[in-house]
Amino acid sequence: MAFSGGARFIVLDGIDGCGKSTQARRLAESLTQARGVPALHLREPGSTKVGERIRELLLSREHELDPGVELLLFAAARRQTLRELVRPALAQGRDVVCERFHASTFAYQAIAGGLPEDDVLAVLLRWADDPRPDALILLDIDPAAAARRRDGPEDRIEAKGLEFQRRVAEGYRRFAQLQPSTVVIDGSASADQVARAVRRAVGIGD
Repeated sequence: MAFSGGARFIVLDGIDGCGKSTQARRLAESLTQARGVPALHLREPGSTKVGERIRELLLSREHELDPGVELLLFAAARRQTLRELVRPALAQGRDVVCERFHASTFAYQAIAGGLPEDDVLAVLLRWADDPRPDALILLDIDPAAAARRRDGPEDRIEAKGLEFQRRVAEGYRRFAQLQPSTVVIDGSASADQVARAVRRAVGIGD
């Protein structure tokens, strides 16, 4: 099925090792081909100069940051990305595919980190929610399987261990309950199978 319609802001999310970077790249390529307009592929935190500096701080094992500090830093990086990159791209008619958004912050800092759910959502919705994503796709995978996929040195958050990642996975499922429009896809399938499911979810078929 050919894709039609205006530019959309699409988020792919899930625990570390779920495959979101691969699938975000593939989706951006598919959207570019379907619409003939280059899609913008972003990662969070990052993508802007400010965001990349914040990313370094958040992921470095040099510092200990409590969940409240993490929440505020993620919100700051997200606001910068929305204002500097997402809003202009959509105005130019370009689709935007972003790795991570509110579901991540909710899962990591609220459910796994212990911050009150309502407080986390209030910060995000007040300061980092414009423009709002048109679609959220969650790649669901067992945390142990996701951990086996990861390679290279662990960052500060990955180093919190498997039990932490299990709480994060619970957080994503909780977010999906709160936002029923979330599309949940089995991230344990092959990369090609997941890519097809993602394309179907955004209406560009196989």
